[in-house]
Amino acid sequence: MHGRRRQQEREPTQDELQQAKQRVDRYRALNSHVMDLKATSVFTNDALDATKRLLEQNTELHTVWNYRRTIFTSLDEWQCQDTRQQMLDGELNFLLGIITKNIKSYWMWNHRMWALSSLPRPEWQRELGLVAKLLALDARNYHGWDYRRFVVAQLKDAATDKHEVDTQEFAFTTEQINHDCANHSAWHNRSKLLPEILAQRDEDGQLEVLQTENDLILNAIYTDPDDQNAWLYYDWLLDIQKSDEDRCRLLRNKIAAIRELLELEEDSKRPLVELVSAYAELERLQSGSVSEPEKKECLETLRRLESIDPYRVGRYTDMSRTLSKQWALGA
Repeated sequence: MHGRRRQQEREPTQDELQQAKQRVDRYRALNSHVMDLKATSVFTNDALDATKRLLEQNTELHTVWNYRRTIFTSLDEWQCQDTRQQMLDGELNFLLGIITKNIKSYWMWNHRMWALSSLPRPEWQRELGLVAKLLALDARNYHGWDYRRFVVAQLKDAATDKHEVDTQEFAFTTEQINHDCANHSAWHNRSKLLPEILAQRDEDGQLEVLQTENDLILNAIYTDPDDQNAWLYYDWLLDIQKSDEDRCRLLRNKIAAIRELLELEEDSKRPLVELVSAYAELERLQSGSVSEPEKKECLETLRRLESIDPYRVGRYTDMSRTLSKQWALGA
């Protein structure tokens, strides 16, 4: 998982190697047995048990997950709503037991979506609480976040106050970002929610929300200036502004924040790059809004970056040449 050091592995003993070989032999035999059952269209409870035992060992067998769903829907018991509820409740418990073994398994999350969607009486609110606990194990897991969006969408469809669902989920992303500002999945989820949040507000309310977003970004940038997530979100926030005037205002705020940050970390690479990019975008949106001294400062910053980050000298040289030509300055 993210942020965990890989432990150095020791050489296995002969006994361990023999035990591993026996496990592989048993696995291969079980896999062949399940494939034979599928090939002969066996849709029984015994076949269901065999797929369960196989998937407990390997969650990445998408063919077996598909076969398992076909078995469920082919059983006579499936037609009874109460029995189906019991069967799928058991399936959800089975999935919960193996999620922690491989929380990044796409096929397992897909199967859980199917099971919840097939339940006669799904409990989406309980499922949302469960996803929060699973994300606590791996907060940046994009499979888990994608599944969370699925659950929230179901809750929103059934809710009388759909705005409240968005507000609560927006608050959840705030909590996750404050806990780990490098959580790209939380920032991405927030970008999906923000347009809905803004649509619920009047003009003054929208300005208040955008100021809150600005503060959240700045907090993340001050925490880790070189992490890309907050900078990317800042760029996205610029893109969704209604007018160039709003974009220019946000760019000026960004420039002011970067200047303040550079007083503390004057050689921080990403803020320096962002400073030049912000000035270039500001001038593009509003010609003449960047002063001559500010333009010269940009070129000087790019020269500084060539020494701070020698691996990307070519990039900075090209940026300097491009801006010098656009702004009619000598490089």
